[in-house]
Amino acid sequence: MKSRLFALPAAALLAAALAAPCARAAGSLLLIDAPPEAATWSAGLSARGWPRAPGSRRQREQLLPAFDYESPSGLFLASDAGLGWNLAPELLQGHSARDWQFGLRLWPQSGRPRRESPPGINRLGTRLVTEAFANVQALPALLLQSGLSWGSGRHHDGGQLELGATSGIPLGDDLLAISLAATYANAAHLRGSFGVGARESAASGLPEWRPGSGWQDWSIALSGEHKFSADWSVSGQWLQARLVDQAAKSPLTRDRRQPSFILSLWHRF
Repeated sequence: MKSRLFALPAAALLAAALAAPCARAAGSLLLIDAPPEAATWSAGLSARGWPRAPGSRRQREQLLPAFDYESPSGLFLASDAGLGWNLAPELLQGHSARDWQFGLRLWPQSGRPRRESPPGINRLGTRLVTEAFANVQALPALLLQSGLSWGSGRHHDGGQLELGATSGIPLGDDLLAISLAATYANAAHLRGSFGVGARESAASGLPEWRPGSGWQDWSIALSGEHKFSADWSVSGQWLQARLVDQAAKSPLTRDRRQPSFILSLWHRF
């Protein structure tokens, strides 16, 4: 894939690695390439692992089908990133259209299933979250990212703001991308994921915990891609988040470290 996000050759490799095959979410941050001249789609298999619940020390690991569709209009649909639309090519021109990526997307956010909830604690189902994303190429090899999402929490009124930056290290013809990010959440989101209400406290024996708005976590992610041919490639990402402040102190939190990973084999059609 030809990338138009970066001006220098090494940075172009970074953009291609991050956008394999089209879009990938790092935490809730989105890394995307410019829309192609013709519609493209890819499919494959992904091995994934993520925490079973917010603050859990156990992971869920699955082998799942992977797919990715990218339209010249900026529309994308991907198992990694959900359904979204990059509006920058439609609204900007010249270098600005290459340096900026912004738009909207929908993606599922996992919660706390019944079997992972302590006795007396209400479950939190998976939520369909809406996110406004905006990235800018601040320097040839530095991408600044942001994502403002809403729709999480028990009553779909939770919101999160994630800010991050991505750069990369060349490894021969491939490249390893490094991302740093931090997440700020409103009270509705933190209470849905980490709170213990009065009735839950009485039923579970856990202390009541009603967090307010604040920082939820910071994270570091490593991403990369290797192309075997024009049609076959493998991509991967490992992300280590660490809960902070009220999320880390919650009675429901068993481990502040929240790792996740994805390793995908792709074929482009």
